[in-house]
Amino acid sequence: MDAKDIAYIVSILLTFLVGVWNLVLNYRNTRRTNYINTVTAQRVKWLEQIRQDISSFCGITYTWHYSDLADTPQEHDMLKEIDRLRHVIRLRLNPSGTHDKTIERLIAEIPKYTDISQRDKLQKSLEELTTTSQLLLKEEWEKVKREVEHGNLKNDT
Repeated sequence: MDAKDIAYIVSILLTFLVGVWNLVLNYRNTRRTNYINTVTAQRVKWLEQIRQDISSFCGITYTWHYSDLADTPQEHDMLKEIDRLRHVIRLRLNPSGTHDKTIERLIAEIPKYTDISQRDKLQKSLEELTTTSQLLLKEEWEKVKREVEHGNLKNDT
């Protein structure tokens, strides 16, 4: 075996090793990208669901409070939907998040203000719920943008 044959063998082995290394790196990057895309897509879906649930809760509560539906089947349906939304919203929240805790507190206390004598408190609480929800949604949207831009999920909780 002369030097030329050894050079061919070494170059073939190096080419093979570089190919295997590229294959491993591409596999890892593809898995990471798919993971980030999945998490990001789920976060965007969650954002829309929580937005819809909170807006429905506020709208139905406000409408029920100011309507003349006392002792009607429509009132029963509205109350049933308000209760469902209260629980669904709580289940979508992070129990350790700052805005989440505020939203959870408001969701629990708003039903206490449905008496006509509590109208001002109800309006104030609904407004605070909307404002706090906006802050939560903005914070989560910023996380989505960072995930897409940097591909890093570790700093977000």
